Amino acid sequence: MHNPLDDAPPRPAQWVGASGMRRYKQVLMTTQEVSKNATPAAGPSLTAIFLAFLRLGCTSFGGGTAGWLHRDIVLQRRWIHEAAFLQMLTVGQALPGSNGTKLTVLIGQYLRGTPGAAVALFALLAGPFVIVLGIAAVYAGLTGNKTLHDMLDGVAAAVVGLTFATGLRSIAHGAPGTTGSAIAAATVLSVGVLRWPMIPVVLCLGPLSIGLAWLQARRR
Repeated sequence: MHNPLDDAPPRPAQWVGASGMRRYKQVLMTTQEVSKNATPAAGPSLTAIFLAFLRLGCTSFGGGTAGWLHRDIVLQRRWIHEAAFLQMLTVGQALPGSNGTKLTVLIGQYLRGTPGAAVALFALLAGPFVIVLGIAAVYAGLTGNKTLHDMLDGVAAAVVGLTFATGLRSIAHGAPGTTGSAIAAATVLSVGVLRWPMIPVVLCLGPLSIGLAWLQARRR
């Protein structure tokens, strides 16, 4: 005859005795083995990556692709974490070329390896390429249109705000404490306000930032 108590969750030995403790250990070991052999959740498929970056390429007006990528991939889809995105952004900033293109390749590589990087980059560039070819035929006749210029100025202002918001979130999540904030402020002051060349600024502040981060890590 079935005893309903057999289905109850096992309890420690002080409540049910030695036999209950043996059963408790068996269940615990079985659970640990199942967790160990469990297959991790798969990331997005290549099709999902293609559609996501195709949409980004066709809708990220006005430049500032890094801000659009952060909003869509990190905040909305949650495919990667803030820390991983910040690391990719840091690597991209240190390399020549478009930040949006570099971030796309790094994100695709992170999600699905080399195929993911190739699919993401192709999808990001395919949409704008077709759109630009279509618009180029009629753009010459619209260059003097004031309404068109006003629309483009408005889109550019929105993109500047999005990029600024991405920078603030990067500082909050990737550079905690006064030291990181001071390095970020010095970079903005040197490049954005004083108009110093970026390469010398990076060569000076980069090693300084790495050294300070290393010292902070050793103190913890």
